[in-house]
Order: sequence, then C-alpha cells, then structure tokens
Amino acid sequence: MNAAYRQLYIFQILLTGHVAVKSELANRFNVTPRVIQRDFSQLREFLTTESLDYQLIYSRRLNGYQLHGTPVTITKQSILLLIKVLLASRSLTTTEMHQTITNLLNLSSPEDQREIQPIIKNESFYYQPLQHQQPLLDRLWQFSQFITQKQPVTIIYQKQHREVVTRTILPEAVIFSEYYFYVVAYNAKYRSNLFYRLDRIRHFQTSSQPITRTRAERFEDGELRQLIHYMTPGKEITLRFKFWGIVEAALDRFPTAKIITRHSDYVVIEATAFDLGAKMWLLSQGSNVAVIAPAEFVASIKTTLAEMAARYH
Repeated sequence: MNAAYRQLYIFQILLTGHVAVKSELANRFNVTPRVIQRDFSQLREFLTTESLDYQLIYSRRLNGYQLHGTPVTITKQSILLLIKVLLASRSLTTTEMHQTITNLLNLSSPEDQREIQPIIKNESFYYQPLQHQQPLLDRLWQFSQFITQKQPVTIIYQKQHREVVTRTILPEAVIFSEYYFYVVAYNAKYRSNLFYRLDRIRHFQTSSQPITRTRAERFEDGELRQLIHYMTPGKEITLRFKFWGIVEAALDRFPTAKIITRHSDYVVIEATAFDLGAKMWLLSQGSNVAVIAPAEFVASIKTTLAEMAARYH
C-alpha cells in the first residue's frame, strides 16, 4: 500500500471519530512509527493549507490523535428522531429506506451508531412500505432542482382512477403529507396550482414551453400548510364546529384554529381551511363533531352523512 492510500486511511478513521494510534498504524502498514508521525505532520499541514475547520490533537489519555473542530454535525438524538419519522412515514421503498437510514447513521460516530441501532432494529426489520413501490429519492431531488431552476416539465401522470394524462407544469414545491410526496405545480391550462403525487408520475422531461403566471397565481407553500388537509384542494372557507373530542388534536389539525367558546363538555372552534380536506377530517371524528357554519358547508356535511347512512340499508 502506498503513502497516499495510507494517509487517506488515517484521515478517514479520524473523520469518523476514531482515535489514530501511531503504533497500531505502523503495525498495520508495516512501516516505522516515524513514517506514521510524518503522515500526521502532512495531514496537519493539509488542514492548515486548505483552511479546514479541524485540528489534529494528540490525546495522552487515549494515546493517539483525534480531529477536533466545528464541522457541521448532527446529534444522535436528532438522527434517531429522523429515522423514527422516516420509518413511520412508510414513504420509501424498502431498499431506499434502508439506504437512507444507513446514510443517516454514517453521519454519527461509531459509538453513537452502536446506541441507535438496537433502538431501531425491530421497527426497521418489520418495515412495510406503501403499495406503490416506486423509488422516489432521485425523483424527489430532480423535481426540487426543477423548482430551483423554474424549469417547466412535461409529465405523464396516472390519475386516481388509473386514467393516464399528459400535462406540462411548472413545479413550485414538493410537500410531504399523509404518507405521500406531492409536487405542487402551476398548470397553465387550468390557470391554477394543482397537486400531483410524486409516485404517480410515470415519466417526465424538461419542456421548452414557457409558463408564465400572474403575481396572484404564485404559490406560497407556507400559507398552503395553514389551510390544506390530506393534500386535497378546494374553496377557502372559515368554518365553525362544536367539538367533544381531544381539543389539542383539533387545534393541531387546523393551524389557523382558535377556540371561540368553552362549554362544560365541548368547545366551539373556528378555523380557516380548504373545504374538501377539512370535510374529510371532520367526518373522520364521528359523533365528536358538529359543524355549525357556514350554512353551505353544513348542508354539504349533512348530505354526505345521509349518503353514508344509506350505504348501511
């Protein structure tokens, strides 16, 4: 093994949080300790010349060298949290999920990895991805680039009932919600921002067809998060409902929500949201909710409840 490989090896073990012990390295590479000491000197010179935010420090307690510095780091607690959220999302294929977990673990030291791995072992082993089985990591990155570059894209898209359509869109945001990644994109044909599930995009290619929007048609993903549920669009309304369930759950579901009145066994909540997604959540709460305004929305809820009841006859 030549000197370049030896020095790369030393740098790699230092970067991963290990201690570089001179005698062990000399034995591994069958060289004298003086040669290894020269490697350390050259490595220290490299860190200085390239203005890297590291220092090569000798530890008497550990009898070896360590890298000290302030690189971009992530704590073991943060890594565990990210892995737990990823596993719960079920959004990636099994291969991509394990690949992503491995990449996250590699950001931590070997000691932290040994602490994290037993915690996630069972959940990772029994991981069940969603039914679509579409790899998403590369696609997610590509559409993020289209957004940054303001690049129109022509997509072949499979709709909910398996109808396949071709659309030319201007991607504006990628959002994750309720197990799925969505591309929010401006569609010039309909002059509105529509939602496309990323896994249902069967093919895509960049388009030379320019797409322009008015200022009013521009998309604000932060504002959308305040109003939308289940990535279901609709008409923006301000609604009121009585709620007998866990109040915190309702307030968390509607970021714009506020309690109007409190009663002995229920509260009245007001929120601004898109009607279709709000309706889906409200219906899921069963007898814990009663919508009281606006009148048109109340009528829509009653109609749906009647249709639901009729299915049980």
